[in-house]
Amino acid sequence: MSNHLYGFDISMEQTGITIFDLRTLKPIHITSVKTNEKHTHGMRLYTIASVVEELKNTYEPKVVAIERGFSRFNTSTQVIYRAHGLVNYLMRDYEQNYYPPKQVKEAIVRGDATKKFVQDIIQVAYPDIVFNNEDESDSFAVALTYLIKNKLLEWDKKKYKEMLKPKRKMKSKKET
Repeated sequence: MSNHLYGFDISMEQTGITIFDLRTLKPIHITSVKTNEKHTHGMRLYTIASVVEELKNTYEPKVVAIERGFSRFNTSTQVIYRAHGLVNYLMRDYEQNYYPPKQVKEAIVRGDATKKFVQDIIQVAYPDIVFNNEDESDSFAVALTYLIKNKLLEWDKKKYKEMLKPKRKMKSKKET
C-alpha cells in the first residue's frame, strides 16, 4: 500500500521534491532536479521525468502536493507549465493538490513571509533537515502545507516563531 506524500516546487531549471512517509509523518527524501539550461526543453523535461519515475518506483505515491505556478512573463510562464503538465501526467494516478505560494506561506507562518523566513521556521521545527537550495525548502513547505491543511499534523506557528526569535541577553543588576 502506498503511503507517501510528494511535495513539488516545479521549475524548468530546478524542481524541488520532498517525500513524507504518511505513516510516521516524517520526511524521508528531499532532493532537487537541476536541468542543463543549454539543453532543449524536451531534454530538460526528460531529465525531470527520469528522476520522478525513479522516485515513484522507490516510494510509491499516495498523494501529491504542488506549489501552484504564477504568471509573470508570457514565454517563461508557458515554459514552466510544460514542466507542470509533465508532473501532472507522471502523477496522474494519484490525488493532486495545488497550493498558491501565499497559502503555503500562510500555513507555515504567515502569508507575507519571505521564502527565507518560511525556511527558517521549518528548520526550527525540523532541526536535522538540511536544504541544498530554496527549491528543496519550497517543496518541503508545500508537503507540510498538505499535512497541516488536512489536519494530519499539528502545527503551532506561534511556537515556532517564538523559538526562532533570538534570545535576549538579560542585563545584570550591575549594568542597570
